[in-house]
Amino acid sequence: MLTSFLITAACSGGTQFGIVDLGELVVEGEVDPGYLYLQLQQLDPTFEACYVRALRQDRTAEGVIDLEMRGSGGKLTPQITTNGTGSEQLAECVMAAITGLTIVEPDGSDPWDFSGDWSVKFEIIRRE
Repeated sequence: MLTSFLITAACSGGTQFGIVDLGELVVEGEVDPGYLYLQLQQLDPTFEACYVRALRQDRTAEGVIDLEMRGSGGKLTPQITTNGTGSEQLAECVMAAITGLTIVEPDGSDPWDFSGDWSVKFEIIRRE
């Protein structure tokens, strides 16, 4: 369940380009994992924008951000467990994006109440 997106920002001279990979989502509790993952994929463009801004500030920012999430009432409460990117700005942007996402539960389902782990990888594309 990996999704890759090439960040092709038209930025001024020498800006790094990167890839954002959404890692596997592992959840437990009352939730439809596949339906939830589809909704989390909406965050890709926001994560891409976060990464472009982070690379403008720190051309070496790359790595994995690991998250624990709690979900209920249509909201996600994320907590970063590991920030391997070295960019606090990127981590804050990722947290804001996840917190701002409204989760829609399928019609007729019981209210979701779950916890889970997720990771997002940010990688610089090296020119050869």
